[in-house]
Amino acid sequence: MKNQTITDAIKNYNLWLTLAITKIRVRFIRTALGPIWEILGTTIFLIFISLIWSKLWGDTFFDFFCYLYSGFIIWKAISSIIGDATYLFSDTYSNCFENININPFVFCISHTTKNFIVLLMNFPILIFILILNDNIDILSWFWLIIYFTLFFVSGVAASFILAVFCLKFRDLQFSIIVALQLIFFVTPVIWKIDQLSDKAQRFIIEPNLLYHYIEFFRSIVLHGMVNFKSLIIIAISTFIMVIISLILYKNVNKKIIFWIS
Repeated sequence: MKNQTITDAIKNYNLWLTLAITKIRVRFIRTALGPIWEILGTTIFLIFISLIWSKLWGDTFFDFFCYLYSGFIIWKAISSIIGDATYLFSDTYSNCFENININPFVFCISHTTKNFIVLLMNFPILIFILILNDNIDILSWFWLIIYFTLFFVSGVAASFILAVFCLKFRDLQFSIIVALQLIFFVTPVIWKIDQLSDKAQRFIIEPNLLYHYIEFFRSIVLHGMVNFKSLIIIAISTFIMVIISLILYKNVNKKIIFWIS
């Protein structure tokens, strides 16, 4: 990986975009509906949950479905980025390091791009149900440009950090997967934050970074409001992750190939 810089990786968009699209195509190869299964599977799953849980929480089906759908697609994207990053270098692209001179950040960008594309594929359904529910404010959606920029950058940085540490310490891969499953239940994805006491919200929910990613997105698409507190937390955490990933890259870039073998 000599003479390869992070800037080179970013500029090599033909490669990381091709890798991302290929990953999506391979997943649905020889299927009749192709990537539509991604949208269909998520929608059907959330419809059944909404039919039951909306009654339990005393909400209308459409209100709860909008709430659930908007949070779940963000959670699914984040959990896929984190979960798949744990074996990004040790399994998914391990052969590429041995045979091709490519900057490792190319694979992190490609990995994040793949999940970002899948996330955007769910937007037509989200927009459709918001229109049906007469609950959409397009002007506030311009804030999503800033949000998704931070989302993408933090996704790339987090992917590199996790991929490196999980390559060096293989047990981390399994620990992170288990941790993600536990975090899902303490993150208001399928339940609402007002079901907790103020104390519980302060000590359990507020420190949860994934909550802020979901909350900011929901505040925009469901209420047309900007949650500046969550946005600031996301921006600060993104900055920290970028700094850590750059420091890590500088120190371990040449060691990755030896950790793989």
